[in-house]
Amino acid sequence: MNKQEKEILKYLEQSYSGAKMMDDESCQIRLARAIAAFNSDPEVSAFVLFTNKFITEYCTEWGDINGI
Repeated sequence: MNKQEKEILKYLEQSYSGAKMMDDESCQIRLARAIAAFNSDPEVSAFVLFTNKFITEYCTEWGDINGI
């Protein structure tokens, strides 16, 4: 991941944390999807990214790693 991509990911993660503090579930879901899509392999179909199974697994893993 290059410097610009890292900065974008940092922004998304900080925005997610802010949405969580504000208890804005809708925003958390959108940001989790954006983070998942940003971290995914560009070769993976976009349709796979938005399945409940992928989001649940990714968000659980990402939250555990990031202490959220």
